[in-house]
Amino acid sequence: MADRVSTFEQFVKFGTDAYGIERLLRLLQSLTTLLLFTPTLLTSFLPLSSPLTTLTPSTLTHLRTRLATLRQPLRFFRFLDSFSAAWSVLSSLQQSSHHHDHHHKNKRDWPDRLQQWLDFGSKAFTGMYLLLESLVFIEVVLDAPGLGVWASREVVVGLVVDGQRFWFAGLVCGVLGGVVKLMRDGLEEGKREKGGKRGKGKVVRRLVADVMDLGLPGSVVGWVPLVPGTVGLLMLGSTVLTGLEVWERCGREVVAAKKAAREGR
Repeated sequence: MADRVSTFEQFVKFGTDAYGIERLLRLLQSLTTLLLFTPTLLTSFLPLSSPLTTLTPSTLTHLRTRLATLRQPLRFFRFLDSFSAAWSVLSSLQQSSHHHDHHHKNKRDWPDRLQQWLDFGSKAFTGMYLLLESLVFIEVVLDAPGLGVWASREVVVGLVVDGQRFWFAGLVCGVLGGVVKLMRDGLEEGKREKGGKRGKGKVVRRLVADVMDLGLPGSVVGWVPLVPGTVGLLMLGSTVLTGLEVWERCGREVVAAKKAAREGR
């Protein structure tokens, strides 16, 4: 008999998971951005007597900044996770290259290898973004007078912008990798079963989230001209989609914990 997970149990797991907390803070940050740059939302959905309608732009700006800085400690060492994943993909590519010599390679293997290289690029570029973000942790998050690592504020800003460029590159690789996977899966659609279709849905969800996220670093470096309200809307959409991944993982972990507890009796 399969273990059932209640919404409360799943939320408890989600709310105590580092990734889950980070997604919740990102959701609040995106909503704050929308309220800041689209003030008519407050008066449209809330009564004029509501305390939220009296929030000033300076309050919302401060709140958005605080939410952004609260998220960074949760990502401080996440660049190690990205680099580790990139190394695993690269090792897999090297092993497959040694396993098959030039004469025995199947020409139809190229979509798999292309997807792996794009996956490597996505994880490596994202790792660089997270590393640069961690390098300015003292200046951006702690922001203590007289305490700093870098010589000037301009250096810090430059590192932040460079990090956004790496993030954009990682997202582009992720989008292209998702497209290649969907094209490859489409060629084998007749052989795929229900589980494969479910997996395809997750690929599409991740692809849409990455496309939405492109607007965030793209607007910072000037490659994607978007108004702040649109950026907030894209951030909200991608947060919901990526948050669903964490939510589903937390559900699976609760099921696994219940199963382990039952078998250990």
